[in-house]
Amino acid sequence: MRIVVPFQAGGIIDTLARLLSEPLQRSLGQPFVIENRGGAGGNVGTAVVARAKGDPHTLLLGSSGPLAISPLIESNLGYDPEADFTPITILARTPLVLVVPAASPWRDLRSMMDSLRGLQRETLYPTPGLGSPQLLAGEAFSRRVGFPATPVHYTGSAPVVTAIVAGEMPFTFENLVLVSGQVRAGTLRALAVTSTERAPMLPDVPTAAEAGLPDFQAGGWYGLLGPADLPTGVVERLHAATVAALAEPHVARRITEMGSPNISSTPQEFRAMIAAETARWRGVLRPPEPPN
Repeated sequence: MRIVVPFQAGGIIDTLARLLSEPLQRSLGQPFVIENRGGAGGNVGTAVVARAKGDPHTLLLGSSGPLAISPLIESNLGYDPEADFTPITILARTPLVLVVPAASPWRDLRSMMDSLRGLQRETLYPTPGLGSPQLLAGEAFSRRVGFPATPVHYTGSAPVVTAIVAGEMPFTFENLVLVSGQVRAGTLRALAVTSTERAPMLPDVPTAAEAGLPDFQAGGWYGLLGPADLPTGVVERLHAATVAALAEPHVARRITEMGSPNISSTPQEFRAMIAAETARWRGVLRPPEPPN
């Protein structure tokens, strides 16, 4: 069995795949190999699995970018998220955190929003790439608060965090796991998390709603999928084994540390969630109406 990770090693998606591979291998009695196939914001590796139609030995550790966002902003992806995959279960949903450099004058979200509204120029902010949840959070934030902003796309989250720590950029939304160490060390200041509840990893950081921006949510989600046309019995067996793996204490603890509760789902619920997320972000990506 192979689990295709459509990103480079070391990120959250790769971590999830390796976390699951051992209990799945034990449960299903087959060796599991993690295959990192990065490129084009996750689209290259995702397309690899789409081309493996009917192959029960090829799985995808899928995520919101390639499955719900890229179809809205890119053509000729080489796959159709609705037709080319068999959802198995949602694995995790991780919040983002709004961070600023330690030397930033913004000490809370309300003062930051007031300041941004008063600027007479566009504000630049970094993202780890086109189609990322971080980009969509930034776009939604600028529109909701009401200030002009332009994203600057880096080649991943690591250089984004470096730029913020160095004070080269004023703010960003980034994955909780990737910035919690800098926040605790004092090299970054966290103003809000984008989940409905505070994150156990940073319990002193308010939610966006608590900090002055009601109903603002954003983040990444991840799930296990196979290619289209998998036999029903295979899907049922993979689903049962994966849900059991998610419940193992060391797996559940690690996912909780990532800021995610247990959100495992049925295949049908996962398919419906992909469609709902695509519809939600279509509204964010649609150009705003011109003023009257």
